[in-house]
Amino acid sequence: MRASRLALAIALGFALATPAAQAQKLYRWVDKDGKVHYSDALPPEAVDQARRELSAKSGLTVGEVDRALTDEERAALAAAAAEAQSAAEREALQRERDRVLMASFPNEADLSRAYGERIKLLEEALKATQATIDGQHQSLASLLANAADRELTGQPIDARTATSVRETQRQISLQQNLLQRREAERAALQLEYETTLARYRQLRDGG
Repeated sequence: MRASRLALAIALGFALATPAAQAQKLYRWVDKDGKVHYSDALPPEAVDQARRELSAKSGLTVGEVDRALTDEERAALAAAAAEAQSAAEREALQRERDRVLMASFPNEADLSRAYGERIKLLEEALKATQATIDGQHQSLASLLANAADRELTGQPIDARTATSVRETQRQISLQQNLLQRREAERAALQLEYETTLARYRQLRDGG
């Protein structure tokens, strides 16, 4: 501490040596070895270091400058800023969704009715798809039975029957895939309804 005060006194003495210097600042910084320096100009190696700016006239601190950030610190700050911006956008979007939700449905019954109609349409589509699959299975069974009868009587399976069997099997596969997609849509819609209803109740009750 005594050495630091001595260095400051010497630096002030030089700074006050000329009237023009009285308007200048002194800089105090610590080098990589922990040694304190005072000068009226910063050397290149001290530009990125934390420092205090002192009045050359009074020796009082008139400003402080933090050290320059490392590349890693700048990247971390940028990432934090981006996340904060993203969070703010998500919050704004949620507020708008909440506003639309409450404006669209005056009461819980209206909300349930709207979702109920959508769910009913999907369930009807599921039934129609399943009925199509059942019909195609019956057609396939008939085609295969006909082919088996021909084989039992020593007759070759004609090309038309073979083509019909392959096409019916392909259609069954397509309809089964469609059924799976519609079942997934039905499950997703049910979850959406439950989530939306819970949010509606929360907003309605002041949450």
